[in-house]
Amino acid sequence: MISPPSAQNPNPLLPLEDRTPVHARIDRQHDASLQAVREYVQQPSFSDTGEGILACAEYTRALLARIAPDARVVQTAGYPVVFGQVRSSDQNAPTLIVYGLYDTTPTVREEWTVDPASAPTVDARALGILPHLGEVLVGRGVNNHKGPVLASILALEALLAEGHTPPVNLIYVIEGEEEIGSPSLAGFVEANRGVLEQAQGVWLPCMQQNSGGTMTLRRAYKGILFGTLSCRGGEWGGARDGRHLWAGHSAWIDAPLMQLVRALATLYDDAQRVTVDGLLERVPPNPTPNSPEVVALEQLFLSHPEWEQSILTNLNVARYLGGGRLSDHLAHYMLAPTLNLQGIVGGYTGPTYYTQMPGQAQAKFDLRFPPGIDFQEVEALVNAHLERRGYPHVQVTNARGYAGSPALPEEEDSLLTAARAAAVKYGVRIDVWPIANNCCPAALFTALGTQLPFSIAGLGHGDRAHAPDEYITVGSVNLLMHWTIDYLDSWADCKKSS
Repeated sequence: MISPPSAQNPNPLLPLEDRTPVHARIDRQHDASLQAVREYVQQPSFSDTGEGILACAEYTRALLARIAPDARVVQTAGYPVVFGQVRSSDQNAPTLIVYGLYDTTPTVREEWTVDPASAPTVDARALGILPHLGEVLVGRGVNNHKGPVLASILALEALLAEGHTPPVNLIYVIEGEEEIGSPSLAGFVEANRGVLEQAQGVWLPCMQQNSGGTMTLRRAYKGILFGTLSCRGGEWGGARDGRHLWAGHSAWIDAPLMQLVRALATLYDDAQRVTVDGLLERVPPNPTPNSPEVVALEQLFLSHPEWEQSILTNLNVARYLGGGRLSDHLAHYMLAPTLNLQGIVGGYTGPTYYTQMPGQAQAKFDLRFPPGIDFQEVEALVNAHLERRGYPHVQVTNARGYAGSPALPEEEDSLLTAARAAAVKYGVRIDVWPIANNCCPAALFTALGTQLPFSIAGLGHGDRAHAPDEYITVGSVNLLMHWTIDYLDSWADCKKSS
């Protein structure tokens, strides 16, 4: 279980014999660290609209400058990246990129139990989540990703305050466009390749423990295609200028909104499985659903039905897809392409009715896919699929995204080895998934000259990222700060022995 800290036991996972002056400082600063995260979360930074982004970039720079004297805001073709380095006194120290993001997804105030902008601390029961979690900090970005990235900065600040330098060189890259597909990150990476290619690994700090305390790690990460499917009247049908017509004309005139809905329905089946022509053949499952590591994870969930129920409770969901069990969908979640419709816009949505036939409509989507293909090829497959089915007038526009990141062999993944070593110190169980449905632009970093390990790891628990009532437990900032110190030590030791 995730237990909150207390005056008697400020860090319930760290054995007393492993406490150092740095760990003691982290515990003394628990309340101040939590408050720093709250204040960071209170800074708006919505990349969807741009609200607060530039101010938050400067705020993030000031936070990073507490450990990186060269911290600066770097302009890109879009929103800026916050960039800075922390050097080790060890001339032979390895170099790690710490990747993070300061942008957040939008909030719909009426869907939140509390005001997401105020970042309050409340009892877990007030959110309808598992009561054993105790006090939680609630707000947009507290879990994804302002809380974790700031926890790593505060941990290093404590290390420096005790007169030490980190055991590794750190390059912080904190972007402001991750939530909208990182359209400018590739350009930033290329422009700063000379610095970034010095790294031997990439870490995205996260609070990766589930509500029972197990830390989930992934060895590979999916790529993603963001796109807009648009249908507008023209020579193919509907009004040629895209304006609406009287509803009765749907008896003999093509209706763009209805065409869009029908086209969308060809992209997935009744089980919400992707049916885009050629995509499954292009990225066959690797590993396969019958691979021992996949079967072992399925059996793990089957033997722990309370895990499945905990996930439903925290998400406020009544059942899994089709009324089955989580294990029924686990292989698909990890290995297969998945499609999500973010929203459909078109026609009249006023308070009563307006008998009109919309002349245009759009649907925004994200399509996640395993490593082995880039987002441009997925876009081409979707367009070809729609044309083959008679919808050439429904096409993907405004596409952006990135490829997935292939996994290194486990014995070559130094960050995974370091995570295991640090987890042993804290007595934390680790489950390693071959791949999951998470997306992040790992591939933009992991191919910097050689294939680098990419890790999403860390102690602490949070949930509901991208959803109302996003939260972390109040002890999670403290736990991730401790983890940061020991994880970096473990990785430095791992690199020295390799």
